[in-house]
Amino acid sequence: MLGNIEKISVSEIVRATGGTLIFGENESVRSISTDSRETGENCLYIPLKGERFDGHSFFDGALKSGAIGYLTQNGEKLDGYKFGIKVADTKKALGDIAKYYRQKFDVSVVALTGSVGKTTTKEFVASVLSARFNTVKTQANYNNDIGLPFTVFSINSKTEIAVVEMGMSNFGEISYLTNIARPDNAIITNIGTSHIEFLKSREGILKAKCEIFEGLKNGGTAFLNGDDDLLQTLSGKLEFNTVFFGIDNKNCDLLAENIKLYPEHTEFEISGEKFKINLPGRHNVYNALCAYAVGKLYGMTDEEIRNGLLNYKSDGIRQSIIDINGAKILNDCYNSSPQAAKSAIDVLKTLSNGRKIAVLGDMAELGEMSEKYHREVGAHFAEEKCDILVTVGSMARFIADEAKKCGADEKNVHSFDNNTEVCAFLKGNLQKGDAVLIKGSHCMKMDEISKNL
Repeated sequence: MLGNIEKISVSEIVRATGGTLIFGENESVRSISTDSRETGENCLYIPLKGERFDGHSFFDGALKSGAIGYLTQNGEKLDGYKFGIKVADTKKALGDIAKYYRQKFDVSVVALTGSVGKTTTKEFVASVLSARFNTVKTQANYNNDIGLPFTVFSINSKTEIAVVEMGMSNFGEISYLTNIARPDNAIITNIGTSHIEFLKSREGILKAKCEIFEGLKNGGTAFLNGDDDLLQTLSGKLEFNTVFFGIDNKNCDLLAENIKLYPEHTEFEISGEKFKINLPGRHNVYNALCAYAVGKLYGMTDEEIRNGLLNYKSDGIRQSIIDINGAKILNDCYNSSPQAAKSAIDVLKTLSNGRKIAVLGDMAELGEMSEKYHREVGAHFAEEKCDILVTVGSMARFIADEAKKCGADEKNVHSFDNNTEVCAFLKGNLQKGDAVLIKGSHCMKMDEISKNL
């Protein structure tokens, strides 16, 4: 990854990382890269180590592509560079530099996490805030210990607000990220079952998500989904200002009402004011409602927020709708979880008057609860009375099995081992007027199906 930054000196980098200067000191950098093939102006190359790679093997490539300095865990002095710095851990040093860099700017940071809807909520919040403020945001879903520092590096002296997404799969990960970002305000979208394999229970997931508050500044505000049963338990227990948003829980501070669902957009009201988003699905109202709440905290008008919500655009792999020969394809194949899969099936029902076809793949990181949660999705498919179910993957067969047990027509339930077989089936059976949902965990690479179609 490559990030362009405002100038910082070698001495600042040494101070931020607690490293040792090997050589060179009167230099400064304007960009930071962890990819030896991609460098910017006056670039610092940071070689990362992983299980299957070691960036220390690519110093020559980084130099050829324009790097002027480097970090190293080994202490080697390399010819051609203008400076070198030895650190104990290059990945931690990346975070240390980002933490130092963030503190150089008087910028407000909104951090968010949650089991489902993080990236869509991040996009809505950033779109709303951009209607008035100079706003930067996490690109794509680069929300881990490597991606988040590069979001911080996108801040400059013109930035007013940064919207930072934080992901995790285990305890301590968000704690590390929030210590870098030092948010002014924080959002938790919901507590689902994603990563329950590692965190053992939804209560464990709540505990891990609440690490986001460890970095929250005094006087900050926590935005919480008031319809989530576990987030409701935080009411009155946080030392920060809290804003609960929701649809069903009438005790929330902000409520979305009079929701109207359409095939390609959704309308709703907040305090009597009408709003519209260009995404289908009741679950997306939560994302937009959260963005409204954040906009109000920053003093924005209803009209500014309304325009910001309308300016949201899907990234193409999260609930984008594609028309293929008269069939509507709901391309939602980036990732999946039980909660997200059920919501996507609900959206599928609204898309057309023709057949409703759900193509569902394995949902990962559910551990010993995997069969149970896959069966829940199958039961929901049958309950919603969609027409054709297509599954791919070994665990997704439990979706198919439960759907049939709950009343789905066996002749319309099909299970396959790979995406190639799914594509062949769809091409042989897709009709004009059909609506097709494509959804599965990232590891299933179900974008192959949408691309093939």
